Amino acid sequence: MKRFLIVIFIVVFSISFLSGNSFNFDSVKKRITKFKLENGLTFILLEDHSVPIVSFVTYANVGSSDERIGIYGISHFLEHLAFKGTTEVGTRNPAKERAVLDKMDRIFNEILIERSRINPDNEKIKKLKKDLDGVRNEASKFVVSNEFDTILKRNGGVGLNAGTSSDSTVYFYSLPSNKIELWAYLESGRFSYPVFREFYKEREVIKEERRLRTENSPIGKLIEELQAIAFKDHPYKVSVIGPMSNINHISRSDVKAYFRKHYTAKNLVIGVAGDVTPGNLKKLVKRYFTKIRSGEKNERVFTIEPKQPGEKRMTLHEDSQPWVLMAYHCPSELSPDFSKFEVLNYILTNGRSSRLNKKMVSKDKSAMAVGSFAGFPGSKYPSLYLIFALPNMKHSTAEMEKVISSEIEKLKTEKISDEELISAKNRIKVDSIKRMKSNQGLLNGLLRAEVVQGGWEKLFDSIVETDKVTADDIMNLAKTYFTDNNKVLIKIEKKKEVKK
Repeated sequence: MKRFLIVIFIVVFSISFLSGNSFNFDSVKKRITKFKLENGLTFILLEDHSVPIVSFVTYANVGSSDERIGIYGISHFLEHLAFKGTTEVGTRNPAKERAVLDKMDRIFNEILIERSRINPDNEKIKKLKKDLDGVRNEASKFVVSNEFDTILKRNGGVGLNAGTSSDSTVYFYSLPSNKIELWAYLESGRFSYPVFREFYKEREVIKEERRLRTENSPIGKLIEELQAIAFKDHPYKVSVIGPMSNINHISRSDVKAYFRKHYTAKNLVIGVAGDVTPGNLKKLVKRYFTKIRSGEKNERVFTIEPKQPGEKRMTLHEDSQPWVLMAYHCPSELSPDFSKFEVLNYILTNGRSSRLNKKMVSKDKSAMAVGSFAGFPGSKYPSLYLIFALPNMKHSTAEMEKVISSEIEKLKTEKISDEELISAKNRIKVDSIKRMKSNQGLLNGLLRAEVVQGGWEKLFDSIVETDKVTADDIMNLAKTYFTDNNKVLIKIEKKKEVKK
C-alpha cells in the first residue's frame, strides 16, 4: 500500500476537535470512551461532533518482531492481502473461486516440495509454474478487483491505507458519519472471513517494493544492514519487508495460519474518532464484530538482546550520496529513560535551534540534513537511538562522525543550559499537541498506549514525564548509553573508480 497519503486524506484527518490556541487535556479525556466486547475486542471512541465525519483505525498487535525464520515479511504480506476482500466482497462466485484457489495452493505446495529436494527437478518446477499461471488466469475470472476500495470511495471514503512496522500493523480510513454501518460491515468482514485472493499477483507487487526500497536504494540497504549488525538475537534484526527468499517462499496457507493466530479479537484494538455517540457505536459493533474469534493477545517476545561486546562498524560502497548512521542501544518506551531521549532529540537535531542542526546545517553547512530519534526499528522492546547525517559536497562521513561524537562527549561533561532545556520541552509540547489535534494522530497514540503501555491514558502521561526531565538526567543519559561498547556506526561511501 502507498505510504504517502493524498491531500484530502491529510485534510480530513487533520480536522481539529478543539479550536483555538489552548489545548485542554482534561476536555479531551472526557471525550474518550473505552469498552470491550465479550470476545475481548477493545474499542476506544473519541467523540467529535464538529463535522459529520468519522475516522477509523484498527491496530493489530502484530508486526515483524512476531515473525520467525522462514516467514519473515509475512506481517507486511498480510497487510497487502487484507484489502483483497472477503467471501462476500471481491468475488463473483465464492464457491467456484474457493475451489480454484485451493487448486492453486496445491500446485504451489508441490513447487515448494520440489524446490526443497537435494536435487530439484527444474523441468518439473517449470511445468508446475506454468500450471500455476494457468490456474491463476482461471481464478482471475471470479475476482472483482479493488471492490473493497471501490465501495468505500463510492460512499465518500478517503484515506484508505495501512502500515506495517516492527511492532504492529495499522489500518485506517474515514467516512461520512452516516456511513458508519458500512465501515462496521466491511471492517468486521475482512478480519472475520477474509479471502487472500490475487495472492501471487500481490507477491510480485511486494517483490517490486523490496527492489525499489531496499535492493535498489543505497539508504534502504544501509538501514537493513544496520538492523542486521546491531541486533544479534532479537527479531528487530530483520527488516519489515523481509528477505526476497522469504517473500518467494511464503504460501497462502502460511498467511491463513498467521492470520488465524494473530488477528484475533484480543489482539486487536479499534479506534473510532468523530461524529458518533458511545451508545450508537456499542450497538453497532456488537452486531458486527462479535463474530471475530476471541483468541489471545500476543505474548511479548522473550528474547533479550545481549549486551554488545564492542563497537560495531560497517561501510557500504555505493554509487550514491554518502550517509552516516550512528546508533546506540537504548531502552523500550516502557522505560523512564525513553522520555529523556525524546528531550535529547530536540536538543541535538530537532529544529533549527538544535545543536547539530545549528552547527552542521546552518553555520558550517557541512551537512545537508541531520536527525535523530529513539525507537528504531521499534520501541515496544529495547532498540536503538539513531543519529544520522547527510554530508554536503566536499564534506566527508568521517567529518560528520567527528562532529557528532564531539557533541555527544560534551553532553557527558557539560550540563545543558536551562534555556536549551526549556526550549526543547516547549517544542515537544507544541509538536505533541499538534499530533493530538489530529484525529488520526490522537487515535494512533491512544491505541499504541493501550496495547504497549497498558492503557490509553499513558499517552497523556508522556507530556508530564517530559516536563520532569532535568539537565542532570540528560548528562546521566549520555554517560549511561553513549559508550563505545554500545555503539553501531554504519555509513555509505562513494564507490572508488577502478583504474584500468
